[in-house]
Amino acid sequence: MNNNSSNKIKMTTPSASTTNNPNNGPLELYYFGVFARVASVFALEHSGLEYIYKRPDNWKGMKPTLSWGCLPCLKNLPPDHTVAFTRGSRGGNDDNADDVGQELAILYYIAAVSPSSKMKGASLSDELISMQLFGEGEDIYKHLVNIKYKLVSNDHAINFWSKNKQDPASHNKDFGIYVILELLEKFYTKCNDDGTTGKFTDSGCTVGECKLWTSLHCVHMIDPAVLDDPQYMGVNDFYKRFKSLPATQKILNDSTNVFRQYFMKLEGL
Repeated sequence: MNNNSSNKIKMTTPSASTTNNPNNGPLELYYFGVFARVASVFALEHSGLEYIYKRPDNWKGMKPTLSWGCLPCLKNLPPDHTVAFTRGSRGGNDDNADDVGQELAILYYIAAVSPSSKMKGASLSDELISMQLFGEGEDIYKHLVNIKYKLVSNDHAINFWSKNKQDPASHNKDFGIYVILELLEKFYTKCNDDGTTGKFTDSGCTVGECKLWTSLHCVHMIDPAVLDDPQYMGVNDFYKRFKSLPATQKILNDSTNVFRQYFMKLEGL
């Protein structure tokens, strides 16, 4: 695994888009080599924007230079796309920073500057669908984080994965994965009343769908049988279709720069 941030790890074919910084080249996305908050990588690959994915070679040294002190972080934005909260305000040396932090903001930026509307959504309805799917993807992610770092009891963690322990009437912080999938399946049905399959939106790869898919893939890596449940056929159709797309496969099949599994299966499951 190459951790040198000076190496070009992943880049799309250069586009004619004027959204990249003409003075400094493609956008730069910094993130760790783990499959956790990776939606931005997949969104960039699907977007047609020119970008480079980099891993920090000195995370401790890089952290205080970032606006929000966390990754993922998108850098090398054009001057007119920079933000007021610069790295310099956190004690860094660059008062003309061009970075955007926080996954939602990065995905919003990708959607806003992509050459086509497929990442944002072709209509207001698609945009709203995308943002709601981001929320569901984030909910799944937070549940997995709480389990990984033992921020919930072991019984709570086991119940999250146990179909016979699901309670849709509970607080959403207590939802299990099957409650979330049931809600997604109902939403999928409403989004596909025209007979379309495997998509929530017209393009099927809005930034919200990128976020949802990466969270579902985290679930799939832990227990593939969860998505195979016939009750969630629509969600599984979405998962399989998105996974089969060339841009998705390019990242998943990159044998040099692997995003290793981050969330593991619990003992007792």
